Amino acid sequence: MKVLNVEDDPGIAASLQEGLERLGHVVEHTSSGIAAVDAATSFDLVLLDLGLPDLDGKDVCREVRKRSEVPNSARTTTS
Repeated sequence: MKVLNVEDDPGIAASLQEGLERLGHVVEHTSSGIAAVDAATSFDLVLLDLGLPDLDGKDVCREVRKRSEVPNSARTTTS
């Protein structure tokens, strides 16, 4: 499965990518909501951080839905 990992925290992004690749998935990463909207149609799944610096994750989800049926999973973390 080809997964787009949308995450602005480098540590979280690396951990997700490592785990998904270990399970055999092909993973690409972006920290930009705008880039995610543009690229989402090329993936089988989008893993989306809701707290992105350039575009709210909910807006990313809405824009992706307008363009594609690609499944997405939104998440957020707090410290």
